[in-house]
Amino acid sequence: MPGIDGFETCRRLKAQEATRDIPVIFMTALSETVDKVKGLQVGAVDYITKPLQHEEVLARVQTHLRLRNLNKQLQAQNLQLEQEIKQRQQQEEALRQSEERFRLAIEGIKDYAIFMLDAEGCIVSWNTGAERIKGYQATEIIGRHFSCFYPEADLQSGKPQQLLQIAAEEGQVKDEGWRVRKDGSRFWADVAIAALRDEKGLRGFSKVTRDITERKQAEQELQRQYQRSQLFAEVTFKIRQSLQLKEVLQTAVAEVQKILQADRVLIYRFWSDGTGSSVAEAVLPGWVAILGQKFPEEVFPEDYRQLYLLGRICRITDVEKEENISPCLVEFVQQFSVKAKLVVPIIIKQELWGLLVAHQCANPRYWTDFETELLRQLADQIGIALTQAQLLEQETRFSQQLARSNAELQQFASIASHDLQEPLRKIQAFGNRLQDKYRDVLNEQGRDYIQRMQNAAHRMQTLIDDLLIFSRLTTRAQPLVSVVLAEVIAEVLSDLEVLIQQTGGRVEVSELPTISADPLQMRQLFQNLIGNALKFRRANEPPCVKISSQIVEQLQFTTDSGSAALCQITVEDNGIGFDAKYLDRIFQVFQRLHNRSEYEGTGMGLAICRKIVERHRGTLTAESQPGQGAKFMIALPVNQLLDQ
Repeated sequence: MPGIDGFETCRRLKAQEATRDIPVIFMTALSETVDKVKGLQVGAVDYITKPLQHEEVLARVQTHLRLRNLNKQLQAQNLQLEQEIKQRQQQEEALRQSEERFRLAIEGIKDYAIFMLDAEGCIVSWNTGAERIKGYQATEIIGRHFSCFYPEADLQSGKPQQLLQIAAEEGQVKDEGWRVRKDGSRFWADVAIAALRDEKGLRGFSKVTRDITERKQAEQELQRQYQRSQLFAEVTFKIRQSLQLKEVLQTAVAEVQKILQADRVLIYRFWSDGTGSSVAEAVLPGWVAILGQKFPEEVFPEDYRQLYLLGRICRITDVEKEENISPCLVEFVQQFSVKAKLVVPIIIKQELWGLLVAHQCANPRYWTDFETELLRQLADQIGIALTQAQLLEQETRFSQQLARSNAELQQFASIASHDLQEPLRKIQAFGNRLQDKYRDVLNEQGRDYIQRMQNAAHRMQTLIDDLLIFSRLTTRAQPLVSVVLAEVIAEVLSDLEVLIQQTGGRVEVSELPTISADPLQMRQLFQNLIGNALKFRRANEPPCVKISSQIVEQLQFTTDSGSAALCQITVEDNGIGFDAKYLDRIFQVFQRLHNRSEYEGTGMGLAICRKIVERHRGTLTAESQPGQGAKFMIALPVNQLLDQ
């Protein structure tokens, strides 16, 4: 469905005559009421939310196909009846002359109650189909008003007369609703009433009634199934919301107890020694709680457990009257006031984990197929949730293995980088020889090729160095010691002295604190920040870098190392700046905002800076506008444990 969703697809199907009658069922993860209403509004006949049970989906599809076929038959039959009525209206004079023949013609129709009314609505004739559907003989009913078939509520509302009035005004009217037979039973009727006119005006009405109780019951059952499936989906969703085993099990029994309105619902778990106990329970006040009680192996012996492993479902309506229950079992369950019970197995990876059990204590109870199937499906969902909980535990172990693997990868990266640098050095060395010995031999294009090769090798060398720095920030970090930041900045400025002179720039340094840090990483941090400030300068304006600091707040560590004062160090420049929308991007690996021909670099510098700051339990962010310079704010704890 390129470019459209399921709702629009359904709407378009329903808008076209060729596809209008195709039943549409939504199968979707959208479970909100507004989505269900929207689906039904655009023309869907059903709405199924995930997770899906294929038996239920198949049953619904089959039901709607049957209903569609019934509807087609009904439409064809209605069309035929409408045509007959129309023909009768067009041939009223001829029909009056052949009234006896018409009566004989309709007499044999048994699936429809066809009868004639006078202008007041009294019955003047009817067929054998009317006798079969209504239960009256013709002699009992002719002369009575047709409203005698309507329930009391319709009579009080005046519905029969309203139908006649509409038919008289509009020519015909259709209606559906409950009707009453002679014996007092009710059936759902599909009714069509047509006005009969001649040159003198309204002569009477023809009325056709069809018993569609079976179709109506199918629709109601479909609606019940839909409601049940929605309820099941909600329960399943609640179970799957959490992978905490205890919470999953307690949610399951609580929801089952509410759905079944059972007196007690519990989850019984089998232990490796054959014993078992209730690990989750929802029980109504007044009944004995079983939660936590341990039961011996004799309660569920090995042969019983094997039957449950094969999928056995135990459904007992009345414990005292059940023929296949041993007296000792009856005595046992009576300890907990159990009069009826429903038991389904919980199986995980082809092993019997436990049982989902529903108890009725107040009175015996017949467990319906729907309740049995619901309990079975919920047991399957509990099994899935338990499996997911086990997978979570496995994932935790995997994470630990991954950490070890990462350490090995760091070692691999170091070895690989060494192996990569060796051919680069050869490329650079032979490139230098070509330039020195064959510069005059090569033409301009050849010299350009060599220069490009050298530039690419240099960029690769720089990239490998930056990657090594980035990967070693945590694996080869030095212990934290007391670092005088003023001395670190002085060393950095000494290293950048040539660049500062070439750009005509100046660096103003205010008073800086002494902090607990890795001195080499602090040097990397400020060399990158100050170097960037000098590199990304505005044309025809000397760069100016200002470095200052202040104590801002106390930082509470999440570990037992307590709290420490937090200092904010600001590195501000008057360079080209950047758009604030790129703030997150500039701290990512290999992210550049400018072409390499404009500004050199690998896109690793600020990523290295942020990782250094985070290793020191600090934060690094920036403020800037294009053409207005940039301000980088580093927040670092002043004092930390010196063995971090």
